[in-house]
Amino acid sequence: MSIELSKIYDPSNVEQRWYTQWLADKIFASSPSEKQPYSILMPPPNVTGILHLGHVLNHTIQDLYIRWHRMLGFETCWFPGIDHAGISTQTKVEQALRKDGITKHDLGREKFEQKVWEWKDKYGTIILNQFQKIGNSSDWDRTLFTLDKGASNAVQEVFIRLFDEGLIYRGKRIINWSPVAQSALSDEEVIPQTTTSTFYTLKYHFADGTGTLLVGTVRPETLYGDVAVAVNPNDERYKDIIGKSVIVPMVGVVVPIIADEYVEIDFGTGALKITPAHDINDYEIGIRHNLPINNTINADGTLNELTGEWQGLDRFVARKQIVERLESLGLIEKAEPYEHTIGTSERTGEPIEPFLSDQWFVSMKQLAEPALMVVQNGDIKFYPNHWTKTYEHWLNNIKDWCISRQLWWGHRIPVYYTDNGQYVAANNEAEARKKLQLSDNAPLRQDEDVLDTWFSSWLWPLTTMGWCADGTTEETKDLNYYLPTDLLVTAPEIIFLWVARMIMASLKFKGKIPFKAVYFTAIVRDHHGRKMSKSLGNSPDPLKIFEKYGADATRFTLMYQAPLGQDIRMQVDLESQDLPEIEFGRNFANKLWNTARFLMMKQSELEPKSESSSYSYSLADKWIVSSFHTTAQQVRMLLEQFRITDYSKLLYEFIWQDFCSWYVEIVKIQLNQAQNTSEKHSIMNIALEVFEGSLQLLHPVMPFITEEIWHALDERRTNEHSISTSTPIAPDTQQISQDVEDQFQFIQTIVEQIRTIRSSVGIAPQEKVPVSIVPASNDIASILTNNMQVIKNLAKCTELQIDSTLEKPSGSIAVAVKGSTVYVLVGNSINIDEEIKRQEKEFQRLEQLTNGIEKKLSNERFVEKAPKEVIENERTKLRDMRNSMETITSTIQSLRM
Repeated sequence: MSIELSKIYDPSNVEQRWYTQWLADKIFASSPSEKQPYSILMPPPNVTGILHLGHVLNHTIQDLYIRWHRMLGFETCWFPGIDHAGISTQTKVEQALRKDGITKHDLGREKFEQKVWEWKDKYGTIILNQFQKIGNSSDWDRTLFTLDKGASNAVQEVFIRLFDEGLIYRGKRIINWSPVAQSALSDEEVIPQTTTSTFYTLKYHFADGTGTLLVGTVRPETLYGDVAVAVNPNDERYKDIIGKSVIVPMVGVVVPIIADEYVEIDFGTGALKITPAHDINDYEIGIRHNLPINNTINADGTLNELTGEWQGLDRFVARKQIVERLESLGLIEKAEPYEHTIGTSERTGEPIEPFLSDQWFVSMKQLAEPALMVVQNGDIKFYPNHWTKTYEHWLNNIKDWCISRQLWWGHRIPVYYTDNGQYVAANNEAEARKKLQLSDNAPLRQDEDVLDTWFSSWLWPLTTMGWCADGTTEETKDLNYYLPTDLLVTAPEIIFLWVARMIMASLKFKGKIPFKAVYFTAIVRDHHGRKMSKSLGNSPDPLKIFEKYGADATRFTLMYQAPLGQDIRMQVDLESQDLPEIEFGRNFANKLWNTARFLMMKQSELEPKSESSSYSYSLADKWIVSSFHTTAQQVRMLLEQFRITDYSKLLYEFIWQDFCSWYVEIVKIQLNQAQNTSEKHSIMNIALEVFEGSLQLLHPVMPFITEEIWHALDERRTNEHSISTSTPIAPDTQQISQDVEDQFQFIQTIVEQIRTIRSSVGIAPQEKVPVSIVPASNDIASILTNNMQVIKNLAKCTELQIDSTLEKPSGSIAVAVKGSTVYVLVGNSINIDEEIKRQEKEFQRLEQLTNGIEKKLSNERFVEKAPKEVIENERTKLRDMRNSMETITSTIQSLRM
């Protein structure tokens, strides 16, 4: 495909065209082969999901590794899919129905499920289409939905096996309850939030009339569930009242005072009201003391019939009215603000309600032990490693997993009940009757609840590869070839919800780890440090960012700013919902584009190569080749170590600075000096080979523009139809020479010092001045002589004199470079006396500023109270100013000599 590069880079045209071509060429398709496999599991987004910057960061990392290993010759497979997202999907559909005045109960279960499937078919692929805009090179033909028949069969099989082993059981427990969704939530689906409530100290009068016990609570609406008051047996204040009884204020019920070491002596009054149905800790105390359990709150968050006149009131409305009644009865000793943490629903946002309910649980301890071992022994590695401690702590203190949800959308629990209370897990009614030894017409009913969404997600490494897709087949070609996968890229907040459970499931049902490495991504925050979110209005739409800057520019900027283990902070323009920092990536893309156009122009200007002659590499040629191979070597090392930001910075520095700013400028000089067409072809070949090699190294993070430029240079292509399937130039240590790189760095320093002196005295960029150099040795003199034309052109010299016997010329400024002395003759370009005055004035200005900063930094109160970044910024400014003052002193001394 021959492509002509337009004058201005237009990413919208390039990106859509190439993605369509990649799909048509099936470059992303994968199947077991003779190659070494490399695979990644895509964290399945919710079917309700919309693209955000966290997705862009996460998927760019995954895509980077898939593309890199595809280029290295691996059989790469990125397994995509979508999660059915039980609560959030059902909530969305119910909201849509309510607009038409319909509830799910009006439709019934079967018709409601049909409505959800219709919604999924209409909206469910939006997020995957958005992922394609990022540039995801996933094998889309393998896309799995967690409610697909194959995945559902596997989920059912796992439930039945664990049930039969006794690892799934039904029990009455205090669980996290969402009154809005009217469903149980796992601990990991509860988000802790700090809030300020009122802490009420209530009067519990002794039943025998001998006094009053003060008891604190933030939930007076649960008074009707009180069954005891507990004190710590070691609390000297209350030793004599243990065993006595008190009257629950307003309710009038008499309850005992019990002793339990759970009670904190120093918290509140040291006396704790016990409501086992409405607090997990109270529940545990109730079990220990064989107390009754009185549930006083309905599933919808209203108070029930046990609360008398308050029945039917929302829990928070009832709290307010009950407080008013308690105040009127004189039963509140005091009320004061109290900051504490409450649990809120991850999906619906409301405060969760501890709720006593019959639920299904997975016994986790037996599953957790091997999952802990494979991380501790290094079979699975975490990046950054500090998440290992978090993982270990959770698994060592693991609780059983509540897996039942009171929903209609999801995997229905495969448990069947008889009329007399027997139940069994089975694939269908016929199997259930057989297991229960019932007649063929014996009545059965299936459990109404569905499984926690994560119960299907924890099988993701298995279901994506066909495990038990038909309900029985456990060995598949994909499982034998791709498992364990090589990398999982995910957010640290689901290390328990998903990562740990996948490890458990894969070990339990396949005897293999699911992945070899886990990369935990950073959080994308705004410049105030707040996590970007739609609710805060500080999360720009990535698709609009792509439209303005391009996906490549966005990908590169995020990678450049995402050091392993550190969050990303980005400036957000709230008014325009823009991310100006992406300009950085767009500028880099433009630099690539313009460099490619320049090289193509120079190549097209060459006459056909007629004669053959040998070409001796210049120092600059040797340096760029050595530097390229050093870069290629470091790229491999950095990617192996998951140092993605360092990888991005390395390529940015090499391409922008070494290649574009230095070598391309030298190519212009060398082409002008070339003796014949053959030499010009040799010069261009070196430049193009290094540039193409750089495009290959950059392709994983900037796939679209590198593909476009690669094809624009296609007269150099053979049978390679995509850069993504080309083999990167392997690092060649024979081509790496530290001596060459040191020599060229010396030339660079000479040029940079001359430029600095010119700038410091205000010489115009295009004005040329004479320069003289006193070399430190004969070897240095030889290096300078051989590169005289490079120095003259790049440093804008009218003439360049290299002489070891030279004295300091009049009107020159001197600078030492590694033992050699460089004299820049500025006397003919400036008024020396006036320049000395200007420099002295600038020195005085900087001196005043440094005095001010030094005074500020010596102020202990400032150092103690100011943010660290402010202090560091002041120190950096002070350091820079002192360096400038030293330069000015040196300049003045030179001008006076």
